[in-house]
Amino acid sequence: MSRLLRLAAWAAMAAAAPCAAQEASPPRGNWFQEHVRLAGEASASMSTTEASAEGWFNYSDYENSTVRSLRLSLVGEVTFSERVALITEVRTLQFERPEAYALYVRIRPWVSQALDIHVGRIPPTFGSFPRRLYVADNPLIGMPLAFQYLTSNRADAVPASADELVSMRARGWRSDFSIGNPTEGPGLPIANALRWDSGLQVRWQRDPVTVYGAVTQGTIGDPRLSDDNGGPQLSARVVVAPHPIIALGASVADGPYLARGLAAQLPGPGGLRSHRQQAVGGDVELSRDRWLVRGEVVWNRWNQPAFDGASVRDLDALGSMLEMKYRLWPGLYAAGRVERLGFSDVATTLGPRAWDAPVTRLEVGGGWAVRRQLLLKAVWQRNRREGGRVRASDLGAVQVVTWF
Repeated sequence: MSRLLRLAAWAAMAAAAPCAAQEASPPRGNWFQEHVRLAGEASASMSTTEASAEGWFNYSDYENSTVRSLRLSLVGEVTFSERVALITEVRTLQFERPEAYALYVRIRPWVSQALDIHVGRIPPTFGSFPRRLYVADNPLIGMPLAFQYLTSNRADAVPASADELVSMRARGWRSDFSIGNPTEGPGLPIANALRWDSGLQVRWQRDPVTVYGAVTQGTIGDPRLSDDNGGPQLSARVVVAPHPIIALGASVADGPYLARGLAAQLPGPGGLRSHRQQAVGGDVELSRDRWLVRGEVVWNRWNQPAFDGASVRDLDALGSMLEMKYRLWPGLYAAGRVERLGFSDVATTLGPRAWDAPVTRLEVGGGWAVRRQLLLKAVWQRNRREGGRVRASDLGAVQVVTWF
């Protein structure tokens, strides 16, 4: 367990001790019922095509397809006092070893103020979609490209030239470069919605504005349990909800992303901290009658070291998506999402070329709440990519979700 998680556990125990001293301990059963809340969720997804055959469009850094997965999670909240609580989510994918997806202490210094401090493995600060905690919060089965699709760029290996970089276009599921880690491995998404970062987050709210700020170990594309380059990421988010039917959000993030193992091989005097991931995002949510509409745009830049003349090569990416959900009648809805992920050009010996292959996706489907805590989804997904061995994929997928 990292130092931050040990600090989170220590803070919870230290804050709880004065509360226990001030009042007599109630019976164990009553205390558990009053101070512990548990929730759980299970989901199973199956698609008509395996990840290799469908071109790895839905592959994640967990090296599993998001449309062919089994996910089990248990969420717990232990309230020690009005000011201190411990929140955790333990999750397993494909019945692999359980992992603490979330584990943080929530501290409220003033009960009368809407100010929270989170320490540990904390909720995402950047973007709107990563803050949807449960599978049922996603009206479809796939995830937006900006928060799932693996680019060819890596944190632990870099190319020796722009030609080597573009040779890995559409190979984010298994890219390899000549400098750094020689092993093939998955690249980075723009922002990882499947992992939470470790650090400290502050949340403040005064209607209609909510503000978040965080200092974390990793970056939005590579959240980490422990530091790997000696430089923190700073991120912030503002949400304005002037009316119940609309919410507007804006996010920023900036931090070094290259792994410590590359330090001795970097050109120039800048070092690891000069090669950064910088991102800006905007999102909107509209709800009226039976309609729910969400839109999100993310601009991202990785400063990649260049060994062929320049000191830094900027790798830009722009992800955008529009999502709609319409409630046909109670328990039944239809939904759709259209999105694109584009990449900037780099100078190669054959002229300017996009450093990764642009991708578009259309996903349509719907859901049926068979019972109050049982949801069935079915979707059709169309993927197109301007590069790679597999440039097109059309698949169907079904998902069952239950929770308590």
